Amino acid sequence: MSFNFIKKLFTSTKKTSMESEIFEQPDVIKKLIKKYIDKDGTIKLEIPENTNKIALIASGSSYHSAAIAANFLRNNVRCEAQAYYASEYSLSENVPTNNNDTLYIFISQSGETSDTNKALKKVSVVTNKIMSITNTKDSTLYNSAKYRMYTDAGIEKSIASTKALCAQIFCLFLVAAKIMQQKEIPSDRTINELKNVASSIEKAFTFRTEIKKYASKLKDYDNAAVLASGMFYPLAKEGALKIKETSYINTTAYPTGEFLHGHIAILNKRCAVVSIVNNQNVDFTKNVISTMQEKYKSDLLIISASEKNYGDKDIVLNVGTMFDIDFLFTTLVILQLLAFENAFLLKRNVDSPEGLTKIVK
Repeated sequence: MSFNFIKKLFTSTKKTSMESEIFEQPDVIKKLIKKYIDKDGTIKLEIPENTNKIALIASGSSYHSAAIAANFLRNNVRCEAQAYYASEYSLSENVPTNNNDTLYIFISQSGETSDTNKALKKVSVVTNKIMSITNTKDSTLYNSAKYRMYTDAGIEKSIASTKALCAQIFCLFLVAAKIMQQKEIPSDRTINELKNVASSIEKAFTFRTEIKKYASKLKDYDNAAVLASGMFYPLAKEGALKIKETSYINTTAYPTGEFLHGHIAILNKRCAVVSIVNNQNVDFTKNVISTMQEKYKSDLLIISASEKNYGDKDIVLNVGTMFDIDFLFTTLVILQLLAFENAFLLKRNVDSPEGLTKIVK
């Protein structure tokens, strides 16, 4: 079944910017691949040599992309990496002054995020090893950085970021791959996974029927939880934010293993649950799911990297992949579609949720 056929089959009759932007993501990624990955796999990107420490600073959904990247950098690229909320970082009294081997990466879709630019101004006093990743050229953030990446996702009209965020995460993986090449860490597998991201996103579209089915249950809840581990925990936070900002359902993300340590008490009241099961957290996820099924009643959606089922009563989306980057981008789009379908059923204005604004320069 072709991507265009799937898009035509499942696109809502009343078009919204959010839905359109979700479906634009494969083309956005293909454009970035063409721009940044050479035919021989070399990443065409300028960043400083000898980067051993990375501080990633951002707000909102951009912070989630930073946290995903920080986890990947720590575990795969021999870098000390930490994600910071820009608002917290700009208020901090201490900025490290020994910055010879630290790269500061500031991330903002608009390039005009006030908290992020305040933090950048603070850091620029002590170092010029500053990189910006933004969807807006000629923005304050873009013009203030020595090293720049333009995500080139096109104008994003919906307040809930989808394609701009997806492009951000992809660009951060490109940064990680570049550092791997600089450090002569084998990067072929990472490059091959990145080249497959557009297909991973299109795979998510094939689950649209199942996503609609779960959304029809989720809409009846006032509270929801999203569970995940490792690099997928900030992805769960992004999924929770998308549901929250589009439908106003009180949605919170939890590390899967930590959920049993008191947080599971929220299931004493009606609460829907989405569990993201990557290949590394299968065993203790089984534990958590088993406990939920024995003691609590809740509608459960499982997004699983493997092809293993977790019980007939659950809705299980089996992505069926051994590759983390593949699973991450597939799951990202599944969560976007879930937020959209849920809000659509609740008759929310998905493009302009109440009380939220978006800076588009």
